Amino acid sequence: MDAFNQRLNLFESFERFQDQLEADNLLKLQHLEPSTRYYVEASLNGKREWTEWAYDEHELDLLKQDAKDCGFACKVEEVD
Repeated sequence: MDAFNQRLNLFESFERFQDQLEADNLLKLQHLEPSTRYYVEASLNGKREWTEWAYDEHELDLLKQDAKDCGFACKVEEVD
């Protein structure tokens, strides 16, 4: 009977926690502004070597630096 009571107490604690999150509106998704994405294409001598998506400026900079370090030409297309 002791294990049953422990599980029941744990479940009730979980329910109280869920109720508190609901009361504080923490379970609802925040409205996000549409962000700009970048399509990055790296090529060597006109042959496409790889493509990748970047979702912010920092990620875009890292991909461009990777392409440069490998000696690839880099083409970036901004996608809304």
